[in-house]
Amino acid sequence: MNPPKFIEKFLHWTLPTELKDPILGDLAEEYSCLAEQAPFKANYWYTRQAMSTGLQFLTKTKSGLIMFLLGIIVFISMIALAMIMSGEIMMFVNVPSILVVVPPALMLTLASSSKQSRCHAIKLLFSEGLELNSAQLHAAKQVFTTFGNMNMLMGSIGVIIGAIAMGSTINSENISHLFGSAFAVCVLTLFYALLIKTLCYAAEAKIKFKIINLAS
Repeated sequence: MNPPKFIEKFLHWTLPTELKDPILGDLAEEYSCLAEQAPFKANYWYTRQAMSTGLQFLTKTKSGLIMFLLGIIVFISMIALAMIMSGEIMMFVNVPSILVVVPPALMLTLASSSKQSRCHAIKLLFSEGLELNSAQLHAAKQVFTTFGNMNMLMGSIGVIIGAIAMGSTINSENISHLFGSAFAVCVLTLFYALLIKTLCYAAEAKIKFKIINLAS
């Protein structure tokens, strides 16, 4: 029998590099001895030991990731709270506006970046120990820069399209009835773009910090 894979991967992810082999080896050896007598008890013991050890090292080896995720959670929570306090939260949801912004920005980003740089960009957000050179770090940072900027451009284009549509359909008879809702839908594209740009900026800053550390 082998130790639970998910728990083993969690422990491998949290441990410092120099301690991975000895700790994982000792736990695996003890697990094998227990599994011969009581497999269920062995799984319970391994899970308890691995989680206890992993959580002890989590704040030491993944402090940057924890702060990054905490910042994202606080940002999203405050935006959601502001939306709820503004009124009906569904008035901030508009599928056509999302489709105008996100898919084109994503496709343009995929077209202008390499698969390797995109993989590095994602891994850098969740891995503190990923070793990359300066060129690879800049390429990874550029992925988030491009995606954020493309969203802003598509959001601006969406506002212009909405303004043109408003101008062609609103007249003196229905302006008071249609202007409010039409204008809200018009600027939602820019709202979505700004949200994504903010998240991308945070990701850029995280990678830029690694670039500065590498240069120093």
